[in-house]
This record gives sequence, structure tokens and C-alpha cells, in this order.
Amino acid sequence: MSTIAVFGLGGFLGAPVLEALQSSTFAAKVNFPILAITRDDSKYKSTEKVKYIKADTVKDADHLIKELSGVDAILELLGPDPEVFAATEKIAAAVKPKVYVPSQFGVDVDQSQEIFPGFLGLKLDHSQKLRSAGVKVVDIPTGLFGTKDSFVEHIAPLVGADAEKKQVTYLGSPKNEFSYSILSDIGNVVAAVATTDPSKLSDKLRVHSGSISQEEIVAKYASAKSIKLDAKEVSQEDALAEAKKVWSEGFNPEKFIYYLQAIISQGKEKGLWFTKDDNEVVNPGQSAWKWTTI
Repeated sequence: MSTIAVFGLGGFLGAPVLEALQSSTFAAKVNFPILAITRDDSKYKSTEKVKYIKADTVKDADHLIKELSGVDAILELLGPDPEVFAATEKIAAAVKPKVYVPSQFGVDVDQSQEIFPGFLGLKLDHSQKLRSAGVKVVDIPTGLFGTKDSFVEHIAPLVGADAEKKQVTYLGSPKNEFSYSILSDIGNVVAAVATTDPSKLSDKLRVHSGSISQEEIVAKYASAKSIKLDAKEVSQEDALAEAKKVWSEGFNPEKFIYYLQAIISQGKEKGLWFTKDDNEVVNPGQSAWKWTTI
């Protein structure tokens, strides 16, 4: 059984990961309690299955090294932050878990470098530093992610849909697909990785609940809102030229959604459309759970 620690309870993935670890699918493989690190323990109550540890990852790194001694798996669900990453690298180097899952969910950052050199480089550096410390690291790109109920509503605007203007501007072919993962599926994937013999895991596991084309998700969006959207299309070549120009001006967090749209515009294996995946590694034949599609 695996002794597990989790960082990053307040984000999108904290609840799904804890829920998956405690589910009947994985509970028999977990050495409870799970150690859940939080800066504010007033929001939570420890149980037989989850022990909440009040600590600031940066300020209390030395304390956490003692608390997490003997942990088999560290699951990092934190947003990218240089200071926080430095602290978790220090903790991991000292604790030496058998496996470490860093915050690599979403884009396959390695692939995206072809379009945007240096994009999310902090994440790449983080994984490399952990590996350099002798820690087994498993990166898990998931494609775009969200809840099943709200996915279409939130993601359709990312591919250019504008309900107010009743139009959609596609970058690249409307038939270009992108991979996506529903949060509950990501929770299951992370739980599977945390409870699997690390020697059987590669350094990167690309997983997704499914894939959908730009025009398919826009059609679902328009149907849900009972509107018709006039479509415009920017060619793949023109979209790439504009993306390179925008990127040359430097990273702008306010343009993050645009960066994702530009990656989708370039089609297969550029960071968001996985034509090859590792779904069978974590969930062979959907024997552990059924993937959730939209």
C-alpha cells in the first residue's frame, strides 16, 4: 500500500484527487491517512482517511520534511510559482518519495515549445530539477480540463465562440481537435499513478477523457444557448505567423487563452491534440473506471 501526501487542495484538482484515493477503486491500495497539506486547516476536518497538516509550503519546508518522512508518493496540485516549486523540490529531495507527480496537467509543454519556445518553461525546469535530485517524476499532460457540466460553456469561448456577437473565429481548421479531461478522470489517473509500482511508469503519461473538434464543441455551445454563430476562419499558416509575432512580444498572462487557441490551431501533436496516449497504462480496458466524455 502507498503512503501519500497531497499539496494543493484549493485548486481544481484537490477534491477530485482526494475523492479518487478514497474510492472503492483505489482505497485498498492506499495506506491511510492521506497527508493533505494546507495553509488553512479551518476549512477541513481530519478523518481516519485524511490527515490535514497546517503548513506553509515555503516557510515550513523543514517541518514538512519531517512530517512527510516515509511517504511513498507526493502529489503536487499547485499552480506554477518559482518560490513554491523551489520549496517542494527541497522537500522531495529530502523525503525521496518513490514517485512524484508535479503540476504538469493540461498542455503537453514539451510539444508546445515548437510554437512558443519557453512557454511554461517553469514547469519543465521543475520536473527536471526533481529528477536531478534522484526522484522518480511522472508528468501527466491531460489536455484542456474542466467539469463535465460546465466544460462546453467554459471551453467554447477558448476556441473563438462569442455568444454576444453571435460569431466564432476559428484559428486553424474548424476540424482540428483537442484533447480534454474531465476532473474526475484526472483524479482517477493521479490515484492510479500514486498506487502503481513506479518501475512500471514512464516519465510522462499523456492521458485524456477524449478529444473533440473545434466545430463540434462550438455546435454544442450554440445548441445549448439556442443561437446561431456566423463562422470565420484564420488559416493554420496565418494563425502560426500571428502567434509567433505575439510571442515575440513576451509572455502575457492575459493572453493565456489565446496561447491555447493558437496551439490548437496547429493541429496534431503540438501540445493539445494527443493522437497517441497512455490511457491503457493507467486504466487498461477501462477496467478501473469509465472515461467521462462530453
